[in-house]
Amino acid sequence: MKPSVTGYKTRVDILVEKGHEELIPEYLYGMTGSGFWIEERDGYALLRCYPENPETFLQYLYSSDLKMLEVNTEMERDRDYSELTRQYFRPIRIGDLVILPPWSTRKGKGREIVIEPGMAFGTGRHESTRIMVKLMNQIDMQDKDVLDLGTGSGILSLYARLLGARKITAVDNDIDAVLNMKKNLALNEACNVDAVCADLRDIRGTFDIVLANLDINTFARHSRKVADLAKEDGYIVVSGILGRGRKRLIALFPDSTLINIEQKNAWRGFLFKHEIPVS
Repeated sequence: MKPSVTGYKTRVDILVEKGHEELIPEYLYGMTGSGFWIEERDGYALLRCYPENPETFLQYLYSSDLKMLEVNTEMERDRDYSELTRQYFRPIRIGDLVILPPWSTRKGKGREIVIEPGMAFGTGRHESTRIMVKLMNQIDMQDKDVLDLGTGSGILSLYARLLGARKITAVDNDIDAVLNMKKNLALNEACNVDAVCADLRDIRGTFDIVLANLDINTFARHSRKVADLAKEDGYIVVSGILGRGRKRLIALFPDSTLINIEQKNAWRGFLFKHEIPVS
């Protein structure tokens, strides 16, 4: 990473109860382009990050629902953040899936995905991703065409591939996320996944399965478009919704049958079967 103009960066350390690190809002990840690491400290979890705009980051942090025991800021000289990533990133297990960094020497069994940690784009640690993985296991993906909306690092697309999907289209409107995803596709030799930088409104066609790990405001604006991207009798898998948005989210998909709801801590995920409304 290139040094900043001043040669220094602001480090923010957030101490939380162990387990509460899973409650980090997704948008806070997106504000820490230089990294977001989690360490275990005497039974607690220390969240260490380098926000691009510390003042704005702290404002959002304090307005979030994250229960913090302590928050400290410190100026430190620019350093080799790739080495920090190697030091702190550990394999992540989600059910039968293990997410590994490229430098891992772990030779495990079962389903594995290799991810180059680009912390702003997700590594599978967040509950919304874990919920998506659980819901995806409830669908037969063998030889299906899958659309992954807001793909980030591409974890869900890569998992759909492991579940037997024939073709996956992975879409994000952030070019940096797409470039990061392309590295991950190469690391996993995923030739049947297309990485696309596009706005949701510009996507054409229909798919057997639509994966949408987004947020309630995006669904409020584009739920009809999301539904229209699913084939008749196809599936829509939704996550990124806090518990208080449950009823609102369900109401946004009136022409789809709710099959199941999964939850982890404050987050919810939904599995719908899409039906084409009769004219």
